[in-house]
Amino acid sequence: MAPAQTPRRVVEELFAAAHAWIAEGEPAVQRVRRPHRDGSLGTRLARHAGAMLRNGADLPAALDDVLVALLHRGERAAMAADREGGEGGDPLDVQPIARRYADYAERLAAGREPRPRSLRNTRGNLQLMTTRRCQLRCTYCPVVKGDGDMPREIMDRSVDLLLRTRRDAVRLDFSGGEPLLRRDEVLRTADRLIERAGDLGKRADFYMVTNGFELTFPLAVELRERGFRVEFSLDGEEALHNRWKVAVDAGDNPYERTRHAIDAALAAGLDHTVVMVVTPATVSELERSFAHLVSCGIRSIDVNYAIGARWQGDPLVSYLTSLERAMRSIRAQLEDGEITLGNLDSRVEPAVLNAEWMVDTDGSLHLMTEWALESSRPPGADDLAVGHVANLGSWDDLYAGRFHAYHTLLRTYGWNDARLRQVLHDNVSAGRAVARHLTSLSWSWR
Repeated sequence: MAPAQTPRRVVEELFAAAHAWIAEGEPAVQRVRRPHRDGSLGTRLARHAGAMLRNGADLPAALDDVLVALLHRGERAAMAADREGGEGGDPLDVQPIARRYADYAERLAAGREPRPRSLRNTRGNLQLMTTRRCQLRCTYCPVVKGDGDMPREIMDRSVDLLLRTRRDAVRLDFSGGEPLLRRDEVLRTADRLIERAGDLGKRADFYMVTNGFELTFPLAVELRERGFRVEFSLDGEEALHNRWKVAVDAGDNPYERTRHAIDAALAAGLDHTVVMVVTPATVSELERSFAHLVSCGIRSIDVNYAIGARWQGDPLVSYLTSLERAMRSIRAQLEDGEITLGNLDSRVEPAVLNAEWMVDTDGSLHLMTEWALESSRPPGADDLAVGHVANLGSWDDLYAGRFHAYHTLLRTYGWNDARLRQVLHDNVSAGRAVARHLTSLSWSWR
């Protein structure tokens, strides 16, 4: 790729190179020449792409990452213009480039069967919005609650879609709302996937996000036998947890109900992890809350900053320093594998750019990132569903990268609402800072 001076030229050349690379059957990634150091945004993007390719990324991945970097730089410029009393808007004129390449995967894959490997679905899991009902109203949860349940037919169609793949293993994720309010349908759907996957020579796994209110020891055993991994949320000691996780029924104690569920999972040998959500208001309690989870016998923990909150400045510094101290307090257990921390092992940052797929209760398929700010969705925002599970074809053809997640968020929220635009930029920036910090920390331990 020749030296490029403008962002548009960089993206055009990356797209052309990716098109040629795929047309040739995806050979080894070509090396690119380093552009001159002239300091322009285009040159910096070109150097970024070159570094990715030299580190083993393929051309579509480099294109996606450059588009992410371009959107973030454009949003940073918009935030700066807004602070200086300007109109914000699109100072670097990146929105037309994003719109032009929003369908880059389909354009690169057009007319090629089978679909090029680099443009197949990168996700082996499918999320189901099993129900909109929930016994809690967590103050930081963005999911809109209601009475909607996913019909059995939609669950079955979702299983069928997930199995139309070349993959040897698939995973079905149950979320909501509270999926165990649909206990019988969850177990029936899991059994159907296990049977159908077995007939096709595939392995089926399951994940569930639950508040634990309905989880008993016998049910934990049933879930373990089907290969479930369960995610609970426990934010710290009882007073703190119950302050942010408010029960619909005033007679319920959310902390006690979730603790009983975790104890049942431990007793049943049910694979699980516990997420501790931290907000700017609770970040000062992070270390104490983390120690509490460890004292409860929990051995798989994620410490998540709340998406939708404002993190830049002191809250982010406090989160990073407190998380580092918490990690160092259990360094020996981390190093010998006695305790696992998802922040180091599995969490992808920025978390707000989650490119997983989610089926809503009505069967429409969306990028899960749409749920990041769902309760704040501006009136008249575009419906960005990519289709319905009843009429989608191959699972492998549903390609989306982080750029698509970012573009979806900006189209749905950021470019329609100035406050949400600031929140999104804040959350992407925070995620990038968290990733840099944890990467440097993990290397320092080796």
